[in-house]
Parts: sequence; structure tokens; C-alpha cells
Amino acid sequence: MNASDLLPGERILARSCRHWVVLLRPIATTVLAVAVSLAILALVPIAGELRLLLMLGTLLVGLGVINLYYWGWRAHEYVLTDQLQDLTTFQGLWGRTWGFGDIELESAGREGAEQLSTVPRPQQLRNAIFSQIEARRRQGGSANP
Repeated sequence: MNASDLLPGERILARSCRHWVVLLRPIATTVLAVAVSLAILALVPIAGELRLLLMLGTLLVGLGVINLYYWGWRAHEYVLTDQLQDLTTFQGLWGRTWGFGDIELESAGREGAEQLSTVPRPQQLRNAIFSQIEARRRQGGSANP
């Protein structure tokens, strides 16, 4: 997000991407699909060169799919601005163990809450945002906690 995407007077409080744990399922599924495909290709009676070519093609497709998942994950960014009204964090057992959770936001000028899923270290992010809002409030800023 660029500064030109913000409303007049709006400031960025924090940026975050999704936790790396969101990549586990798609990567594991892709690796399993490639392994099953390679096993099938190894068992099917095909000429040696053709089998090798098909196996290499399967590996390349698998790497391409994993690459797409990775760059999709890298491109996903959460940007939190000072228009926040309320921020609540949720962490389950796995989230506490692996260090991720969900954040529910209520922003000024928006109806309903917005859910940010699988955010790394949500409690630390929440505390950092609230401390920035408090610091701006003390300076006479226009933050709306």
C-alpha cells in the first residue's frame, strides 16, 4: 500500500503479512500429489526416456505450483491505519504454539468488523498499535482508538 492509497489525514500504524504456517497445507498437498504422480509413473510400463521426461515434467509442475503459493503469500499484506475503532485478537491452541492468530478490526466509517486471518504475533501487533495510538493521542493527534 502506498501513501497515495490513504485517505487525507490517515496514517499507517502497522504492516503485517500472513504467518508462514498458511503455506503448510498447500505445500504438503502439492508434495503429496507430486510423490503419488512419481510413484504411478514409476510403476506404469513406459519407455525409459519418456518416463524420465514425464517425471521431470511432474517435478517442474510441482515446483511451479509451490512457487505460485509462495509468491501469493508474499504479496498478501495487511496494512492497519489510525482509523481503528476497536481491535480484538483470537488465538487457538495451534496459534499460541506456532505464534499466529486472527485479528478482528472495527474501523471508522465502515460497517461491521473485518477479520485478518493467520497474522504473526497478533498480541504484539495489537500492543504496538495501541501504544502508537496512545502516543499520538498524547501528542494531540487525531487517532480514534
